[in-house]
Amino acid sequence: MAIDPYSPCPGGTGKKIKFCCSELMGDLEQIERLTEGQQYAGALAEVDRLTQLHPGRACLMANRTRLQLATKQFPEAAAGSAAFLEACPDNPVALGLAAVTEAIVGHMQEAMSLFDQARDKARETGEGEVPRDLIRTAQTLVQAAAQTGHPGCAQGIVEWLIDKSLGTEEERQVMASIVGSAGVPPALRTKVSFEPAPADSPYRFEFEAALKAAADWRLSKALSTFRSLKQVAGESPALFTNIAILCEMLSRPYESSEAWLAVARLRAGTPDDAVEATGRAIAMETEADPDRSPVVKISSIIAPLPTIGGEAAGGGIELLEDKLRHDGRYDVSTFDRSAWVSRGAAPPHSVWRVYAPSESGQPDRLLASLMIFGRQTDRDPEAVLQGFEPDVAEAKPLVEHLLGCTFAPPVEMGRGRLPTTSPTVWLQNTQYRVKPAELSKEPTAADGPSMVDRLLSRQRHAVWDRFLAVWPDTPLPELLGKTPRQAAAETGKEPALRVEAMISEGEAASRQPEASAAWTAVRGKLGLPAPASIHSAHPLEEVPPLRWHRVELDGIAIDELRILFLTSLDAGFDLAAARAARAIVARPDAEPQDRWEAYGLLEDRAETSLEKLEIIGKLRELAKTLGANDGMLDVAELRVRLSRADEPGIMRLLNHLQRDHARDQKVIAALAEVLGEAGVDLAALAAQSAAAGQMPGGGLPIGGGQQPAADSGRIWTPGGEQGGGAGEKKSLWTPG
Repeated sequence: MAIDPYSPCPGGTGKKIKFCCSELMGDLEQIERLTEGQQYAGALAEVDRLTQLHPGRACLMANRTRLQLATKQFPEAAAGSAAFLEACPDNPVALGLAAVTEAIVGHMQEAMSLFDQARDKARETGEGEVPRDLIRTAQTLVQAAAQTGHPGCAQGIVEWLIDKSLGTEEERQVMASIVGSAGVPPALRTKVSFEPAPADSPYRFEFEAALKAAADWRLSKALSTFRSLKQVAGESPALFTNIAILCEMLSRPYESSEAWLAVARLRAGTPDDAVEATGRAIAMETEADPDRSPVVKISSIIAPLPTIGGEAAGGGIELLEDKLRHDGRYDVSTFDRSAWVSRGAAPPHSVWRVYAPSESGQPDRLLASLMIFGRQTDRDPEAVLQGFEPDVAEAKPLVEHLLGCTFAPPVEMGRGRLPTTSPTVWLQNTQYRVKPAELSKEPTAADGPSMVDRLLSRQRHAVWDRFLAVWPDTPLPELLGKTPRQAAAETGKEPALRVEAMISEGEAASRQPEASAAWTAVRGKLGLPAPASIHSAHPLEEVPPLRWHRVELDGIAIDELRILFLTSLDAGFDLAAARAARAIVARPDAEPQDRWEAYGLLEDRAETSLEKLEIIGKLRELAKTLGANDGMLDVAELRVRLSRADEPGIMRLLNHLQRDHARDQKVIAALAEVLGEAGVDLAALAAQSAAAGQMPGGGLPIGGGQQPAADSGRIWTPGGEQGGGAGEKKSLWTPG
């Protein structure tokens, strides 16, 4: 494409091409054509040729770094970017590309400092116009920050893009969805605004100057000014709030954490504010050091297999596996052999799950995975035990006794670094096994919970019963090595605030009702008082999000209730959303559309199949009122009926689907997904019915093995199609 000679120089010089590099216009057009055609190698070769003829040209240095990044030549891009910045230290494009190369190697603080300088220089040299290259830099930094666990600075960049209306609306939405899909800690989901200085403060002029710099997105300048006020405003919570926000945006988590702790100390008179400031401090500490002690490590230990009957264990592996098969503490596990082969590794002969012996009637707790390897060219037969370190330590003597081997860390263990997690996450992700054979002996009433309901209920209760028993006395990194019981005993001090923050976030943001209830029960175990209810007619404007679940909903206007429900659901505060949903369906003035959406969340959180069926029945009534397609309701109900082995109900739904929805491809795709979940071999079924184009018995066409659509689980919503970017949290009902 032709380059306008009056366009800004692509090298960020601030001049028009005509007055900067007019003799290179044809070459720049050629480079742009090659780049648009993704012929990056050819474009880079052309840039290198031109650089020999015209050394030191900003447009060529910028293009070279961009192309090196595009071809993943990161060391070369870093070197080229450094040379570009050294030659043009005030060039916004050079600063932006340097920010990208720093972000790629994980130096987000340096990257954000350079990016902030780039924005300043673009303002000075670009006559108010932000270079397109700087917008691309911002988008890259959003992705890098989100993927490396720096949501504060990622959100800050998105806010800048929105505030300045940079890029397209679609691009801004994509950037916001990237931040959300990467996972934002509950403490950081609350938007905190900059605070003004007290009207009569002697430092008001400097304070307002810093606020103006922050509003102009000159973040480093604003931070420097606020820091300078610590001597005269050291007891101002507004000062430390503003410092903390700026440090979040500039990826300075240590300083941000210290500032939030100062806010908590200065606002000790308002406990909720102090708790939430402490929660943000914990989130920033975790951002600064995700692996801070104490952590739970993944452990992998290895043992040579013993000889059996005078033969190498390679000839007796079947005997060892037979031992495992006949011991109730082991279950064989499927695994993907091709994944091992694709990375050049010999796959194991078999993989087993190892369970802890349980008391009578209790589920078995999963401890570790056991892999059995046969003889290989370079090594003898061996067993590998993997899992979280405390669980592996518990499983080790069990496996050693059965196999007659001795486990030890592999020799090369010290060279690599295995993943870690926090003790809280480790406890919350405990897995249990319930044997269906034990449940099948118990009588099942037709109007009672199904065997699947009881199995899942036992698993869930086992997880949270163990959490309640173990968590209060487990040293945690969030509590700086103290246990929750020890920290809670320091009433009114920072450790107690840390415990309150963890519990409040767990209650508000847990996706499962049992998890929210467990966090609430922790309060009682630690002797902490329950937080007071909140009365507010306008909760979204008057109450911070982490407190929405405490709002008394009686008497709130239905419009306020609707917005509270949708906003809570979108932000991931599920307890508040569930309370609002229950209030909506109980209100006689709620619109059918409001009830539809509220029942959707309640169905998703229902603990038993009977509750789900009851809610689906109410949704069917609403579907008639709204004129909605009930095919997706049929599919949702079919999933529940299959779990209850309700043959008459299953046949009734299949007949209804055949009669009324046989041509609805969206419904058929969702049906195929549900049948696949139930273990129906759709490929074989499609092959059998290919001649007739139908399922046996004149049923629905499956579509020849067609993959379910990405939105096959969604229900049609009156007023428009459902949609959303990657990572968008559902705000309307999805069956299942």
